[in-house]
Amino acid sequence: MLSAKQEIYLDNNATTPVLPQAAQAAMHVMQYGFGNPSSSHAAGIKAKAELESTRALARQLIGASSGDILFTSGATEGIQAAVVSALLAARERSLTGPNTLLLYGATEHKAVPESLKHWNKVLGVHASLMAIPVNRAGLLDEAFIRQQLPAAAIICTMAANNETGVKQDLAALEQLIRAVNPGVYWLVDCVQALGKMALNISQTSIDYAPFSGHKLYAPKGIGFLYVRKGAPYQPVIAGGGQESGLRSGTENLPGIAALHAVFTELAKASGSAFVAEPVLWHYREQLINALKQVFPAMLLNSDAPYVVPTTINFSVPGFYSKDIMDLFDAAGIRVSSGSACSSKVPSSFVLDAMGLESWRSQGAIRLSFGPAMTQAECDRACAAIRALSKVVCQHCLVLTDATPTLELHAQGLVQLKHDALCSYLLICPDTRRAVVIDPVLPLALRIANIIQGQGLSVAAILDTHIHRDHQSARQELLTLLGEPDGHALCNSAACDVLGWPQGCSTLEFGCYALRRLPTPGHTPEAVSLLLTLDKRLVAVFCGDVILPGGVGRTDLPGGDISALADSIRLLAAKVAPDTLLLSSHDYAQRFFTCFNLAIAEQPLLQELLDNSSNSDWQQQLQQQALSLQQHSQHLCGLVEVSFSDATDVIAAKQLNAFMQQQPELVLVDVREPHEQSAGALAGYLTQPYPVLEIPLSKLADALIKGQLTPQQPLLLVCRSGNRSLVACKVLGRLGFNRVYNLKGGMALLQ
Repeated sequence: MLSAKQEIYLDNNATTPVLPQAAQAAMHVMQYGFGNPSSSHAAGIKAKAELESTRALARQLIGASSGDILFTSGATEGIQAAVVSALLAARERSLTGPNTLLLYGATEHKAVPESLKHWNKVLGVHASLMAIPVNRAGLLDEAFIRQQLPAAAIICTMAANNETGVKQDLAALEQLIRAVNPGVYWLVDCVQALGKMALNISQTSIDYAPFSGHKLYAPKGIGFLYVRKGAPYQPVIAGGGQESGLRSGTENLPGIAALHAVFTELAKASGSAFVAEPVLWHYREQLINALKQVFPAMLLNSDAPYVVPTTINFSVPGFYSKDIMDLFDAAGIRVSSGSACSSKVPSSFVLDAMGLESWRSQGAIRLSFGPAMTQAECDRACAAIRALSKVVCQHCLVLTDATPTLELHAQGLVQLKHDALCSYLLICPDTRRAVVIDPVLPLALRIANIIQGQGLSVAAILDTHIHRDHQSARQELLTLLGEPDGHALCNSAACDVLGWPQGCSTLEFGCYALRRLPTPGHTPEAVSLLLTLDKRLVAVFCGDVILPGGVGRTDLPGGDISALADSIRLLAAKVAPDTLLLSSHDYAQRFFTCFNLAIAEQPLLQELLDNSSNSDWQQQLQQQALSLQQHSQHLCGLVEVSFSDATDVIAAKQLNAFMQQQPELVLVDVREPHEQSAGALAGYLTQPYPVLEIPLSKLADALIKGQLTPQQPLLLVCRSGNRSLVACKVLGRLGFNRVYNLKGGMALLQ
């Protein structure tokens, strides 16, 4: 089992571990100094002294000889208080209505624009929110500020960005802001600044500066807000009048004591737990060098001299954020992507605002360390990162001269996905020949790496139809792979428009064979590819004829509803009701379907197959097309994504007892092979349970080969419990009624 000490924690911009001195200080106050600072007896006086000495240290560290320092629950509360105060003051000055601007940096933490939006409406200011553009380095557009600032009531900027580490030139902004609009209220988010860059707030005219404790080795739930002397301030929390009436509620003295310990270390001239800035730059260089050993093509999305040293934001061609996140997490290295997870491939709004390419935004990884990092911790982190070089080479995620061709064989059917797009790689283990089906551009490099890294020969690169929503990657793959070898059949001069070899009725390669079946309707040239394994029909690559949860659209150019109906009937006559149907789109995260499921999820299919009157099902299909055309992004299929499958869930703490109750239960690790190599599931278990490694991308292959049967009791596991939940639902739809999901995944087994 992976212990906390074995973790490599490199996500300090999200939160930091609590400094031992801070934890001890908080515990001491909870046990021995628990008096209320508002009490007049000795215990209260001691508590008050702790509070005020912490306030004095805060003043010293941020260079605030005047103004108010009030303790809050964190930066978000401080932002609310500042925004409310500024907007109320603006309203009193009649700075309201759409001609009044509320300016904020386009790369601000969401807490700022969301607070502006919320309180602007609640307080009836009804001003116009406007984002200040940034350049490719992440620096605010000063010309834009100069142009828009005269109409602004408030301007919000950052000291240092939480995703990229980009620091703004506060001195230059000071001169610009006060020269153009001396009366505008100025909020500066300083959450990522303290301990990483010099602050001297008294030498500026910053009105409000929020800080957060848990971003600097204090516990969560404590922070403070600086308010410039003379700046308007309206308490958001009323009550007992604590904090000189600025923020009511009994102060969080344990949190404040922890801040005191952190501030004491920061203020030390020598022997501090915090290291000097040149040392932080040295750590940064070491970590970047380690990353480049794993990903030679990586690009930094922000860099010196515009950043604080503790934030490294990078992207790697051919990788999305989740790919690297999953790989690092499997190895016990904690980093983050630039954005929250979603059902689609997420992008970083910060990098988008900087104008960086979409692949960099969608692939951004943030590695952040704290100013209390030690050389030993840096060495350990670098060693753990460098160890991943072997994993990415073994699994052909990155090709280098050291890539161990044929060391780890990819084989069978691999389903690769990008958003709702599906590409397939079919590899014969005996002949080492491969067929690529419906390749898409975002996956082209990944597919090419697998083919080249595993020394595969290409039998064909095929499309099931000419796609309406994306470009086929067939030509891109041919370019990446170079001229096919003498055994390949996919020379573009000898293939039709979909890549099928001319004069070939059946494509055979080892134990596999593909037979082409014309299935027009979604598009005129559409075909389905019938897959046999050892001469047994096991699956159909059906393009967009039938999709998981629906059918292909026919209201696009070239679509023909009658032809689609004939194609569906033809397919139904050729395959068994439970034969897997593999589509080129999966809008509902169901991976694949079969006729039994398709009919259950799309009842009009049964009417179609029963040859009922064309007007009934055609009318329903057309109505669905019109509805989805107006309300959906499902460009190629009529799919209602509204199903909810019940799934039995097992909590991590119940695992041992559950396994004892069901000794025949098998754990199924659905993570991808590179994750399994980086961190085996067995290392997280307290007892030696049977583990079957079936990645989600190989789930269809496992079903085709009979590795999983509906009678088996299965407990599915992944990193966080999300992918295993998807797999549970997929199997549940196929009649697996003894399938369970490990809630929280491997993360809760640690």
